[in-house]
Amino acid sequence: MNKDYYSILGVSRTATQEEIKRAYRRLALKYHPDRNPGDPQAEERFKEITEAYQVLSDPAKRASYDRYGRVETGGAGGWGFEGFSGFSDIFEEFFRDIFGTRETRSKAQRGKDILRSVTISLSDALKGTTLNLKVKRMETCPQCKGLGAVNPGDYATCPTCEGRGQIYYRQGFFTVSRTCPHCGGEGIILKNPCSRCKGEGRITVERTVRVEIPPGMEDGFRIRMPGEGHAGVHGGEPGDLYVEVKIKEDPLFHREGKHLIYEPRISYVQAILGTRLEIPLMDEVIEVNVPPGLQPGDTIKVKGKGMPSLDGGRRGDLLVRPRISIPKDLSPRERELLEEIASLRQEKVSPHGGKGFFSRVKEKLIS
Repeated sequence: MNKDYYSILGVSRTATQEEIKRAYRRLALKYHPDRNPGDPQAEERFKEITEAYQVLSDPAKRASYDRYGRVETGGAGGWGFEGFSGFSDIFEEFFRDIFGTRETRSKAQRGKDILRSVTISLSDALKGTTLNLKVKRMETCPQCKGLGAVNPGDYATCPTCEGRGQIYYRQGFFTVSRTCPHCGGEGIILKNPCSRCKGEGRITVERTVRVEIPPGMEDGFRIRMPGEGHAGVHGGEPGDLYVEVKIKEDPLFHREGKHLIYEPRISYVQAILGTRLEIPLMDEVIEVNVPPGLQPGDTIKVKGKGMPSLDGGRRGDLLVRPRISIPKDLSPRERELLEEIASLRQEKVSPHGGKGFFSRVKEKLIS
């Protein structure tokens, strides 16, 4: 006995492909075995409506069925139905985003990235360090495994848009559509949401993430940690965690690219005669010789004692730029010695404590 596929789906013989698809979705949701466990009649009905849809959704099979009352191209009993496994592709088209099998590309959404910032010392940037960073993020609900429902059968076709996800209405000569406000464009609604995530499929969790900061880290750089961001939606991949590193100012050193700059104060006598400096570079002490006759702005380079290179290149240098301090007040003996040196070098200096002729005249008049 020939089957009336149109009657099985509840559509007319002039139904459009969209109407046939919508009818199948509605009936398949109703009779799906996951919603009717242990009910052989529901399973048989589900197979029947899927068989009807397989024929009527294919233009060639539908034309053959309309003309001869049967499909002539093989299949069980000549009807072209390929058994329960034959409609797996059709089944996945509608239900893989609902029942937790494989997500459709249109439904799967990648999780959002997370940006956090940390502040470290220059010493930590020089040597590298490890931080334990607390991050709040959305993770897949462990109770419903991201489904959002207590069980797969808790979804139903949206009654407002009848599964289309769009609502259509006429405006003059035109038909206008907008996203269904009831289901948000999903075409399905959730009748029994998961008690833990309230139907979201994700929950907020605070995790401690171990962040490895390599030696040579630069201020403002971001470390990407793949998969440590928010969980995806409908099986989408998780986002990433980006950790922006900020480096505190150091009281002794500052940085110029890969080089470390050290600017100690030395006296004018040390600059003239030379001296030896001990530089506390993080966890070691470096001795540097200041040559006699150091001029303002001169730089002493200590190779390989700067910042490591993030790309594995040559390490930077330590650049020592002494600042020469000139005393404002001299003792009589200091001045006497300096004037003697000036005389030996035949250099002119200001007598009487550095006061000029007009200054001394003014002092006499006032006194």
